[in-house]
Amino acid sequence: MNTNLKQRIQVAVPGVALLLGLILFAGSFGAVIISAVISIMMIYEFSHIVFSLPDQKEKRNLLMGLSWLLSFSIFWIPSTEFGLLVTFFLLLTVYFLYTSERFNGEELKTHFQEFMAAFFGLFYLGFLTTFLIGLRQASQGKHWTVLFFFLVWAMDTGGYFAGLKFGKKKLFPHISPKKTWEGWYGGVLAAVLVTVLYKLIFFKSLSWFAVFSVPCLIAIVEPIGDLAESFLKRAFDKKDSGQLLPGHGGFLDRFDGVVLSLPVMYAATRIFGVLD
Repeated sequence: MNTNLKQRIQVAVPGVALLLGLILFAGSFGAVIISAVISIMMIYEFSHIVFSLPDQKEKRNLLMGLSWLLSFSIFWIPSTEFGLLVTFFLLLTVYFLYTSERFNGEELKTHFQEFMAAFFGLFYLGFLTTFLIGLRQASQGKHWTVLFFFLVWAMDTGGYFAGLKFGKKKLFPHISPKKTWEGWYGGVLAAVLVTVLYKLIFFKSLSWFAVFSVPCLIAIVEPIGDLAESFLKRAFDKKDSGQLLPGHGGFLDRFDGVVLSLPVMYAATRIFGVLD
């Protein structure tokens, strides 16, 4: 077993145990904790990549605070997600307008670009993760939340080993040269197999239509999230988003596919009527 794979396993096992424990035994509040922690850690790494002006730390702390508050506000005040997002966008706008007095010329231009990046970070890394709360709160939400993470992990694991063994045709060579179509096929197969097993063992009420439809939808969206994060790293000439998770890189590297897949999973389960 190579050192990188050994590190991945050593970090993944306790991480998976903690995450599943919160989902299974802490209910909706466990989902809030997971959502808040993942979002603020991703924003911490994102801020180090995209912010370059002297007030980098100030902007980072603002984004992390707003993201944390967003997760708990959605839990405390249900059905106000988009109102809260608009409110937080206004707060960001006021902050960047107020602090624009510090800059001139090229620095002012960079400050405006960082304003755009800040809103993107808040929406993508802060807001989208809160769909985990809605998924856990839904009818049979415990099963759907656990299945969601199993699907993403199956995609990653199946894709990793299939790509390692059979990978030849590059999926997106300029942005992510290691990803292959063969790896993607392996990830899709693993996701479908995991869903079939989960239905047979734990979730017998899940329709067979959903068994094949939901993992295929996640299989389309999950790699887009992964590639979007690779796009960010290539644009800023970064190999990894961070070093907080040995063998995995940073939180952005580990949860990039999760973030974009969460709203799709939530929407798909409602469309198919399997949350009722």
